[in-house]
Amino acid sequence: MQHVDDKYDDDMPGALALSLAVQSGKWPHTMDAQVWAEKFAEAVAADPTMTSDRGTMIGWFANAIMAGYDTAMIRLKKDSSQ
Repeated sequence: MQHVDDKYDDDMPGALALSLAVQSGKWPHTMDAQVWAEKFAEAVAADPTMTSDRGTMIGWFANAIMAGYDTAMIRLKKDSSQ
């Protein structure tokens, strides 16, 4: 099974590879549920078995939740530095 972040850098641990992919724009940093749903559908189309892997599902939704948290923290930091 290929994980979502495998296509970004096979030599890095998953979370680091995904973080770098977000920074470089290869993976969207968004709170838009429609974008997350579209990416989820693409990932499931590429590997239908991923939905039976509890760890993958936890990671997917944790990342979606954290995107909202990270965005809020970025905005808060930006607002406080002005």
